[in-house]
Amino acid sequence: MTEHDPSARSPEFKDRRAGLVLFGVLQILIGAFCALMIPLMAASGALSQAGGVAMDARTMIPAILQYALMAVAGIWLGIGSIRARRWARALTLVLAWIWLVCGVLGLLFFITFMGDMYQQIAQESRMPSEAIVVMQVVMSGMLGCIYVFLPGMFILFYQSRHVRATCESRDPQVRWTDRCPLPVLAVSLLLGFGAFSTIGVLAYGAVVPWFGTLLSGVGGLGVMVANALLLSVFAWGIYKLKKWAWLGTTALIAILSVSAIMTFSRVSLLEMYEKMNFPEGQLELMQKYGMFEKMNFPWMMGICLAAYLAYLLYVGRYFVSSPSPGDAG
Repeated sequence: MTEHDPSARSPEFKDRRAGLVLFGVLQILIGAFCALMIPLMAASGALSQAGGVAMDARTMIPAILQYALMAVAGIWLGIGSIRARRWARALTLVLAWIWLVCGVLGLLFFITFMGDMYQQIAQESRMPSEAIVVMQVVMSGMLGCIYVFLPGMFILFYQSRHVRATCESRDPQVRWTDRCPLPVLAVSLLLGFGAFSTIGVLAYGAVVPWFGTLLSGVGGLGVMVANALLLSVFAWGIYKLKKWAWLGTTALIAILSVSAIMTFSRVSLLEMYEKMNFPEGQLELMQKYGMFEKMNFPWMMGICLAAYLAYLLYVGRYFVSSPSPGDAG
């Protein structure tokens, strides 16, 4: 996400307007697909209940909110790219990096934890082992395309100095994304998304891991609301390059992660899901394929904490001295 100083860039560049239109159309199509998923999920839920399959509508709320957010972002950024707006290029580049990192982690999780599940499916359905291998390869290929290849394409294109220069020449006005280095903007967006995600999590009830125990009811709700407010404030402060926001974010992430590690070292994920009133069918399915036993949640949280803190330390250099508005990272 690091970019060169515009003052050192050659004034000569190749106009990438056609590419901006092409990638803008692709983003609009992705946004339209995400929007289409919302009624499809609602229809599948209705059909499941009509077929006698009990389905808890709460389980769809977080996914519907995420699809709605991705639909708005995809269409909005696609239009901005077609119009060669500086803010659209900056946001697309930041989101593509987040998409890629999360996609790689998700793909590793799939490869690590889902292999045994396919073998169990083969045993129950008496499918040939070759068919299971084909299923795994096809699924891994699809996930690799969605979560690695696509964001990689966006990064390669929008990170080009020619694309940057094209947007700056066609949109000379300084935009709000120019006032924040791109690595810092990524942190701000992640914090904002964390605050937004609280809405979906509340659909499962206010159950929060809290230093070795599970808070619920009024206590859990209070922690979740306070966490969402802090994330929102820190997201704004990070964007404004306020050092107190960087320090507060680092402390909050460390505290919440340590709390989760302590809790899931004593409490199983199954117990948390039961307290959140997950449908029994889903819990039985997860137990059947050993999802609770295979996921070492404390270790996963520890690795994520170390990676997040390392990145926060990396962007800490932007909070020592104020960069010039034209320096995007």
